[in-house]
Amino acid sequence: MGDKKEVVILGAGIGGLAAGYFLSRTGKYKVTILEKEPVIGGLCGSFKHDGFTLDYGAHKIYSVIPGILDEIVNLMGDRLLKLPKRNRLFLNRHLVDYPLRLGNLSQTLGPAMFFRLGMGYAFELFKGVLNRNDAGSYEEYIIRRFGRPAYKLVFEPLADKVWGNPSSLHLEMARTRVPSSGGLEVILKLLGIKKETAETSAESFYYPRNGFGDFPNALKEQIERMDGKIITNAKVTEIRKEDEKISSVICSIHGEHRSFPCDLLISSIPIEELGRLVFRDEDSEFNHAVGSLQFRHLILIYIFVNRPLILSDQWIFFPERQFIFSRIFEQKQMNPDLCPPDKTAICCDFTCSEDSWQWQTSNEELTKKCVEGLVEGGFIKAEEVIGHLVKRRKNFYPRYDLQYEDKMQVVINKLKQVENLLLTGRIGMYNYNNADHCMDMGRFISEKLVVGISCHQIIEEMEKHVRDYRIVD
Repeated sequence: MGDKKEVVILGAGIGGLAAGYFLSRTGKYKVTILEKEPVIGGLCGSFKHDGFTLDYGAHKIYSVIPGILDEIVNLMGDRLLKLPKRNRLFLNRHLVDYPLRLGNLSQTLGPAMFFRLGMGYAFELFKGVLNRNDAGSYEEYIIRRFGRPAYKLVFEPLADKVWGNPSSLHLEMARTRVPSSGGLEVILKLLGIKKETAETSAESFYYPRNGFGDFPNALKEQIERMDGKIITNAKVTEIRKEDEKISSVICSIHGEHRSFPCDLLISSIPIEELGRLVFRDEDSEFNHAVGSLQFRHLILIYIFVNRPLILSDQWIFFPERQFIFSRIFEQKQMNPDLCPPDKTAICCDFTCSEDSWQWQTSNEELTKKCVEGLVEGGFIKAEEVIGHLVKRRKNFYPRYDLQYEDKMQVVINKLKQVENLLLTGRIGMYNYNNADHCMDMGRFISEKLVVGISCHQIIEEMEKHVRDYRIVD
């Protein structure tokens, strides 16, 4: 026990927990995880409300990263359900297959629009033969792959809802979300001649039968079984350095200040917050770069309905601008036991910026607009609504602007100067990813550390490694 290295991990979302889990498994590290909230899990947690067990939006357990899905299944065992995936896109008052298929679109949009979509795609395909220069933005990338009419119909309004103006989005955001198949393969998939692969669309997925929050709970249980500690309500007030090495983390826990010595610090907290704690505003270039990284806030509006079930899909995307939300999700579609038998809950989710009208609008007004949208779409009747709940979370989704790579280079170069500091997780690494990617980050860190690779080198390799992550719908 005495020769184990002391590891302090900031944040008990999946990123922090995964790092703690894989490091604990090596038997070489004594892990302490500090979480400022009273509960663990972050956005991957669950909570109870009036007889409902609710997730923070739609989540699934699925991965194409070698070995990661097996790790999660082995971790959770019979606590998991295996479900066929059912999700579509609501367009022109019709539910359309997602990922898109032109055959399905032709029935929904009519022959004239179908012809426009086909011609738009053919035009971009021909242009691509003549112009092989890389796309410069999300907008250019999507137009080249699907054509301008399809971009204007689906991709632009949906991206604008989720990320803001697509013309100012880095093309890496598109690469993360849209598979990089060749032109012929895209055509075959759009026509329905070739099926989506496991790398582009999940046919089935796993889901914890007690709510998605049971996934972080399972990680917590294993960490504690291996003598690790997870401390909640722990607000970090100071990170102490000696030369270029972190020596301890000071926390306020229920008003009491405690010190946690560490040989290694792993952070999954917001990268700007970490920078303030480590460098105390001593570097203006770093402060400018990290302070200008962009994020999107998240708003979740739960509408409780006096009906046993509403959807036949687990979640549905809404690209059209008349709907305030970009996606709806029915908790009961994951496991009916999570909700009362005669009632259900629809979660309407959308993202926005700090200065947006959505963030400035009252919860009551946002709820009203969500109910109106659900009624307009034919999903519910207004008189069926029996309650609502609103959850807001700030800075939960990294937004890659056109300059984000240059900014991140400044940030990473500065953080690499600290000898015993590592980053992980969506917010900690400023990397748009899912829970399986966070598990992979934890495994990556553990595998590198046990063979003696320095933190400096691990950060460099991690930055390259995460660029290969792809979001699978």
